[in-house]
Parts: sequence; C-alpha cells; structure tokens
Amino acid sequence: MQKIIFGLFAFMIVCFCISNFFCIGLTDENEEIRTIKLLITSTNEIIEMSLDDYIIGVLIGEVPSTYEDEALKAQAIVARTYTLYKLQNSPDSHENADMCDDINHCQAYKTKDYAMQCWDDDVEKIKWSKLENAVKSTSGKVITYKDNLINAFFHAHSGGMTEDVKYIWGNEEIPYLKSVKSEEGYLYEDKVVISKKDFFDVVKNKYNDFDNTATNYSIDRLTPSGRVDKMTIGNKVLAGTEIRTLYGLRSTYFSVKEEDENIIFTTNGYGHGVGMSQEGANYMAINGSSCEEIIKHYYTDVDIVSI
Repeated sequence: MQKIIFGLFAFMIVCFCISNFFCIGLTDENEEIRTIKLLITSTNEIIEMSLDDYIIGVLIGEVPSTYEDEALKAQAIVARTYTLYKLQNSPDSHENADMCDDINHCQAYKTKDYAMQCWDDDVEKIKWSKLENAVKSTSGKVITYKDNLINAFFHAHSGGMTEDVKYIWGNEEIPYLKSVKSEEGYLYEDKVVISKKDFFDVVKNKYNDFDNTATNYSIDRLTPSGRVDKMTIGNKVLAGTEIRTLYGLRSTYFSVKEEDENIIFTTNGYGHGVGMSQEGANYMAINGSSCEEIIKHYYTDVDIVSI
C-alpha cells in the first residue's frame, strides 16, 4: 500500500513539474508582452499600458465603433497578432518603445479621452463597452500558421479582391497572405486629377535619367486581383506600388485616362489590399459570420489559438 501511495505521489510531482515547466516557459517567453510601451509620435512621449488596453486604443484608431461586434473582435485578434509578431520579429524597431502610433510604421492608436470627445454623450458608454468587450472577450487570442504567429496585415477596403503579398512587398511568398474574394457591400472609388505637366514632372523629379521629351504612358501589367503591377511612364517602368506612393493614390487598384490637359487616376478600394479588409470583415459580420470565420477567410490555412 505504501508503494502505491508513494508511486501516486511521485506521479503527481512529475506532472506538477511538467506543467510548471510549460507554464514557466510561456511566461518567460512572453514576459515582455504583458505591457506595451507606446511611442506617441506627435509628442515623442512614451506611455506604458497593458496589452489589452493598447489593443482597445488600436480599435479606436483603426475602425469605426459602429462596426458589428464580430468584426470588432476580428480586428482585436488581428491587431493583437500584428503587435506580438512585430515585438517578436522587430524588437528593436523603436528606441525604448515597443510600438508607435504611426499607421505607416505600426498601427493607429487613440486614447479613451480622444474617443469620448468624438462620441456623443448619449452613446459614448455604449460604444466604449463594445470596444472593451471586443478586446476582453478575445483576450489572449492570436492567429498562427504552423504554430507561428502570422504577420497579420490588414487594410480598409479591398475593392472586391484582396492582394497576394508577393505583388506588394519584395516578391515574397507568404502562404497565409493570398488573394481572396472580399465583398464590402459598396464600391469605394476615389479620383486624383493632375495636370499632364505635373504628371511627368513627378517622375522626372525622382529619376535623373527620365526622358524629358516623354509624352507616353501605359499600364503594362495587372496582378491577378486586378491591381496595377507595372506601369510605363516615358522611359521608366514603375511598380504599381511606386505609382501609388508618387501620386498619393488610395490603392494600386487604379485606371488612368486623359481629360483635356489633365491625367485622371480612378482608384478602387483603400489600402495595400493585403490580409483582412476591415470593411469586408464588417460586411461578413453583418451577414452572420463569426470573428473566427472572418479571420480564416482572409488568412489562408491559419489557426486561432490562445496564449
């Protein structure tokens, strides 16, 4: 009988040690993510907060509080994953800070005070509760591909089809960032009108070897999603992503035409088009999709796990 009791006791000790080993491993590995040090770029101030409080601020900055609950939850999971991926893979991208509030470098972020000033008094508690619930109810949930955090890119509006990441950044093949259909429920068009002279001067000012007599331009190649991959202006062949930057376009999903002495760009969608479309996520939520279904639609072959 004593041998049995001793054996059970030893078994319990072993299980306890194994359990503690894994818990300690996870805790040590993620010690730095319990709080976020955020750089406020307008003041160069660094503020510290819990990860979940940071994600609420990201939701305030990134999406309307009028979004459906499941879309807000999806955005919370995506933003959390994006944050942790960045901390894991680019830990030194900011001096003395983990993230910043610059959307061109990290993610948008706004404070609760900012939100309360923007919202009407009669709805501010309801809106705050929605955002808080979206983050708290998904706390710890992240997106993985083959047990690794994904680089969870997102954008505002896809124009009907998201983009394969290889056409946006460095021809890199990332299996979970593929082009997928995306219904947003409405068309998002924008126009940029520029004089013919300024149209050519933009390229001329960047490239010293630009043909000063050039009057030709053409869209040469589209990506499978319908976005511009290559465009010729004069003697220069430029990527669609560079054209977007040079002319301040909403997206690379654009067409070009002449009208009188002007060049007119007409764009469809808003953003780089990679990963989750925020408007598409909300449209899916309106039509009954859960946050998990939304995420697994926009990111190919991924899992949603708790850490």
